[in-house]
Amino acid sequence: MTIANFITQGNAFQRFTTPAVVLEMLQSYLPELSNRSWKISECTVGDTKLKTYLRPESKVKSTLSVCYQVTLREAATGKSSQRILYAKVFLSGRSNEAFQRLTDGRWIDSELQQSITHVPDLDMILWRFPHDPGLPHLRRLLDLHTVREHLPSEGLRNLGMSGTPQVLASHVVNYRPEIRCTNRYDLCDPSHDRAYQLFGKTFRAGEGQSLSERLEYFWNRSLADPAAMAVAQPLGYTAPVNTVWQLGAPGIPLLQTLDRSNYEQYLASVSKGLASLHTSGVAKLATHAPADHIVEVRKKLLKLSDAIPRLAVDFEAMADRLEQTAPHPSDIPFRPIHWDFHVHQLLACKGKLVFCDLDELVIGDPIQDLANFMVDLRFRNLDPEFVRLMEGELYRSYRRQVEWDVPLERLTWHSRLQFVNKAYRNYLQFVPDFEQTVERIFRLAEGDTLYVA
Repeated sequence: MTIANFITQGNAFQRFTTPAVVLEMLQSYLPELSNRSWKISECTVGDTKLKTYLRPESKVKSTLSVCYQVTLREAATGKSSQRILYAKVFLSGRSNEAFQRLTDGRWIDSELQQSITHVPDLDMILWRFPHDPGLPHLRRLLDLHTVREHLPSEGLRNLGMSGTPQVLASHVVNYRPEIRCTNRYDLCDPSHDRAYQLFGKTFRAGEGQSLSERLEYFWNRSLADPAAMAVAQPLGYTAPVNTVWQLGAPGIPLLQTLDRSNYEQYLASVSKGLASLHTSGVAKLATHAPADHIVEVRKKLLKLSDAIPRLAVDFEAMADRLEQTAPHPSDIPFRPIHWDFHVHQLLACKGKLVFCDLDELVIGDPIQDLANFMVDLRFRNLDPEFVRLMEGELYRSYRRQVEWDVPLERLTWHSRLQFVNKAYRNYLQFVPDFEQTVERIFRLAEGDTLYVA
């Protein structure tokens, strides 16, 4: 298959990320909507991932995974309901083979049969949430009765809850098909008439075990040292459903309260929390060195070149630039780092911060967390001058907290890397205007990336 042919086929994926087109597709192909008694009134494209291959002979194996949130409205009564759908789109009729493997020629149960639809005309397989090919245990956690079997009984007893709690409601907080799903549960302890809010993060396999141990480490550390990084209270791990449990933490997302009157105070707390993380002794983390970054970013830039050939020379030049300017490992104080640190990972409560989502901790360059946070601020619809103030304040505040050097050249290198990663993630979403968005973000990587000088 030539690259030109692949691009033509790849463009066929884009209709699956265009809400108006998707709405018509789903209305036409969902069996339960065939009698037109229910109609889709709204469709939102959620988590999206394009999986591509660099070898020409493997390009036909490319797939697009998309999560849709749809609103159904009953024609007769006007009653509406929300539904989550997960679609996986293939090329060259490969959905037939995938569907055959999925069912193995037979249906496991009638509920599963009704929850999966194969649409050969679109080369697509469609799942109705909470059915998920990578998270088959998820549906047990969305039923308000069966989820009680999997709640962290010991952790709840430690809170003072006796007996079996009532699960009043559940809400999907974040869903990444075939990877993980975070749900919020409203619980009531009928013995004491007390309400609790729990969060359960469900994984594909056993990754949650190490996360649970990590959360226990940071929770116990914060109890012993009030100045240490704060996390929501862990409640345990349920192995049969690969789920980590935490008590809901008080507070609101930091971005909702951050402004010019309080940013210095909050960024001092961010710096203090990061320094606490970076000086922790958390165990069982893999190490990520500059050489690993270079391998990964070069592969991403090659895929971007494949998708946007007119920018291939610029992408290659950036890959070379990042390799030539990479910090030497001997200059880095390798420490535990968050890896995915951004403003939405922080809850604010009475001037203090709770750090969230510690799934991806590694041993690496602590400056990476600073760069990730600063780059992310550029994409939060904030006033550029305010962003400039926050970047400078965070840089100065963090330097006061740590004993190692925080050189601007290393911060700049990590920020370029993060801009490329951001551009690549936008490519993976494969929206119709992804080329312009990727180029706009990539040009930020080429320029003077930070405001801290």
